[in-house]
Amino acid sequence: MASEHSSIKERKCAGYVWRGMTLDESFYLRAVAIVMIMAHNYLHWMPGSPGENEFGFNADRVALMLEGLWQNPWDAPRLLASYFGHYGVQVFFFLSAYGLTKKYSAASPAWWSFQTKRWKSFYPAIILSALGYLIYEGFRVGWSEVWHDDVLNLLRQMVGVSNFIPDNVYRPIGPWWFIGAILQFYLVLPFVWRALQKYGDKVLYALLVGGWILQCVLGHIIYAQFDLNINHSILGHLGVCSMGIWFARRNEVMIPWWLLLLSVVMFIGGNFFYELWIPSRVVLLLFLLPLLRAVCGYLGKRRWCGAAMLLLGQLSVYLFLCNGYLRRPIVEWAKQESHWWTSTWTCIVFIMIVTVWALMMRTFERRIFLVLDRRYR
Repeated sequence: MASEHSSIKERKCAGYVWRGMTLDESFYLRAVAIVMIMAHNYLHWMPGSPGENEFGFNADRVALMLEGLWQNPWDAPRLLASYFGHYGVQVFFFLSAYGLTKKYSAASPAWWSFQTKRWKSFYPAIILSALGYLIYEGFRVGWSEVWHDDVLNLLRQMVGVSNFIPDNVYRPIGPWWFIGAILQFYLVLPFVWRALQKYGDKVLYALLVGGWILQCVLGHIIYAQFDLNINHSILGHLGVCSMGIWFARRNEVMIPWWLLLLSVVMFIGGNFFYELWIPSRVVLLLFLLPLLRAVCGYLGKRRWCGAAMLLLGQLSVYLFLCNGYLRRPIVEWAKQESHWWTSTWTCIVFIMIVTVWALMMRTFERRIFLVLDRRYR
């Protein structure tokens, strides 16, 4: 017993020990990630926001963020969420790869069977959220305008092809570029699992390095030739997805302290140098995920905090799908106010509105399936 205790203590001294996540813990992480995303999607529309290095790199953005923090520390929530909040999307890519690998990889489902399962899981929320958008915007700006300008673009976003149409990527709902990217991930994931059975982790290392090479080489070409951004596709997120699969294949991972420190240094450098920005998403998650797990573990023990995070995590799909269009008109009003406090409190109100809307959407979905189940039982 003493030797076992000593061994555990030595391992903790050597680094952070990653262990498999529980379902509740994954919901907690989803909750934090979706709050990051919603805050970013709202606050980066505010005047004076520094921008973000999400789909492209510009060292001036971090300089503007640091300058803003120096000049007005009270504006830190807006500046930090505007610049860093988009990394919540990377947490979602990691959790998707991690969770699906834990659930399916051992059984190696057939490609078509896996696709239909994912569509049945994902598309009810997409369809209801799209209908919610049409109703919301119809009342807000007029039905004829919505029907004339948005329906075709919305349909292309729903089926995931808008990522290949430059004018359609963010229209009509900005965050829905993610639908195309995650659907592409579903298409290739069964092939990755089969390759892993034959070649092992070498497949993941190839995807990790290959993704970075594609970012460096192909990214510039397709942008110059076709005005398309590689980060709007799964090709720009292969590293994070490979990381999620790699962790899912292990019950326990020792991350040395020196590697965690190096990842922090590399991530900081990735805000200033393009060469380090390429791997910055992966190195960020190396230290961000342990940090978030520690924070969520602490907050999850508090009754109300744990319940709130669990709810947000369970609603995360609807929160993601609906926050993009529920920004208006409140964001337009907040943009006219220059005070830092306005952007902060309106963002809190916005998140509350989106949460109520997401609850309504989920309730509708459950009732629809309940009626269908009774009818066809």
